[in-house]
Amino acid sequence: MSTGHLRCQFDAKRVLGFAAKVVAIAVFVWMTNTGFMQRIDLLIGQGRWVTLVGFVGVWGLSLMALLVAAFQGNRWLRVCWAAVIGFTTAVGFVYHKASGSEFGVLDALSLWNARHEAARAAEFYTTDLYWLAAVLVAGVIVFAMPPAPAAGRARRWLARLAWLPALPVVAIAAIVMVKQGGGSEALPTQFGPLSVGLVMGSKVSANPVPQRRDVSLPWHSPFDNAGGGQSGSKPVRRIVLLVDESVRADYIDWTPGNPYTPQLARLKNMTADFGPAASGGNCSHYANAILRFAARQDGIGRAMLSNPTLWQYARKAGFRTVFIDGQAGFNRNPGKLQNFMTAAEVRDIDTFHALDADIAPPMLDDHLTDIVLRELETDKPVLIYANKNGAHFPYDLSYPENARIFRPTMTETADTTASRIRSYRNVIRWSVDRILQRLIEKAPLDDTVIIYTSDHGQALNPERFTHCSVDRPDPREGLVPLFVITGNVALRAKLQAAADASRGHGSHFSIAPTVLELLGYDRAAVTETHGPSLLMKSARAAEFTSGDIFGLFSEDPNRHPIDLRVNYLEPAANPTPAAYTAQAGPAPAQ
Repeated sequence: MSTGHLRCQFDAKRVLGFAAKVVAIAVFVWMTNTGFMQRIDLLIGQGRWVTLVGFVGVWGLSLMALLVAAFQGNRWLRVCWAAVIGFTTAVGFVYHKASGSEFGVLDALSLWNARHEAARAAEFYTTDLYWLAAVLVAGVIVFAMPPAPAAGRARRWLARLAWLPALPVVAIAAIVMVKQGGGSEALPTQFGPLSVGLVMGSKVSANPVPQRRDVSLPWHSPFDNAGGGQSGSKPVRRIVLLVDESVRADYIDWTPGNPYTPQLARLKNMTADFGPAASGGNCSHYANAILRFAARQDGIGRAMLSNPTLWQYARKAGFRTVFIDGQAGFNRNPGKLQNFMTAAEVRDIDTFHALDADIAPPMLDDHLTDIVLRELETDKPVLIYANKNGAHFPYDLSYPENARIFRPTMTETADTTASRIRSYRNVIRWSVDRILQRLIEKAPLDDTVIIYTSDHGQALNPERFTHCSVDRPDPREGLVPLFVITGNVALRAKLQAAADASRGHGSHFSIAPTVLELLGYDRAAVTETHGPSLLMKSARAAEFTSGDIFGLFSEDPNRHPIDLRVNYLEPAANPTPAAYTAQAGPAPAQ
């Protein structure tokens, strides 16, 4: 065989190898990106020609950068780019698959602040993690595999352009900055998530937390005159803010004899019910920060970072402060605090309880309840803030086998809306209905007020995130219960009257003012600074927030109106009339 013939065969194999790799890259990009043509159609339809040119230009630059990365002659540089591109593609692809929305800066910020829950999220989204690994491996193989040019002009030019793949990262990051956190929609997942992460990191590092103000509101002891106090009734000495996890308002059933929350229905006469209500935020850390920092509805942003905390208000009023973290065992780094809590904030907490990681999830709320009951055995006024474990996903891990009443559950069948509902009902009955029964029946309620709510609701559609969505969140993510438990008859009557007058306007933003008023702070001053309390009629439009509540990009956060009069219960969750005909049995054994 002649030398020329061998050279032709070699060249043909090289051309086929290059063609095969280009095809592999094209298929990988096509399968891991969504919304390209929809974005084109939208921009054309709106006549946004400059934006269209920029969008197509970024895509063109990105495709060129991908080819440069894939055909680098330096093997190690090619592998490094392959790893980076594979990882950022996997993150963007899996996030979209799990949430139904694109990965943006506020999504990155939410995930970063909720990183302590990574292990629990991994258990819930196991299938999506398989996809993460698969896309990562596929990306590395596609971009790192041979062939690469062995010599000649192409190799020299590729060497000169070795850092071109960094250019689309910078370009997308610049767009996100200009668009105040937006602008990355439908851009290549091969670079977009990395750009988003860099912008998020720069914003967090450039916006340190400001110093908190001292308490300046006028205060008068609620115990000076019997029958006095800011509530106009006998003052309370014990205030408990019980913040549950992932409990949706419409999964608490107040119908007598219902099988879902029968104990709460039986004990309804001890409560003043303001729900369904709107949460402050649809993510745990945002909602809890809004509550602890006493944010007012129109005061979300940088301003709330300088507000005095509930702890500061309580200590000035002479109340002992207690915090109970029922989810601390899931924080894989015990040196880290959760929900934006800082070491400076902890200094105003007299007693800090962090539940141990050795406690089985189904028993976490029992341990938390035991601590609450012990802390209520005091003559000194006390403010207790407790974060329950509640209905946190994976739902089936938070209740025991003997409490598996509604079946088949998520772990017994496919992950569908119906199976999620059954698992969710089980955990609500175990961790909410049963626990609140214990608390109501054992706590000294005559001079105690327990304000009960949840950090956020839940969307039970497997095709979307359960909560923490930034882009067009399901209203169910912000739908929470809100009721007050107390044995103070006069106070409960005032609260119920306000609840009846405020039906459809319940909100997290009324909770902190209520606590301050019960602590003895002047109602007018509290209302002016933090908004109206639950003791007042409210006509404010209900809404919850998502994403950036600290003003990293804008002082106007994402606000989502929610009509609290709408029935949000999924069709699969609507009970049959037969469900109410038989009296529900006793709560499952502990």
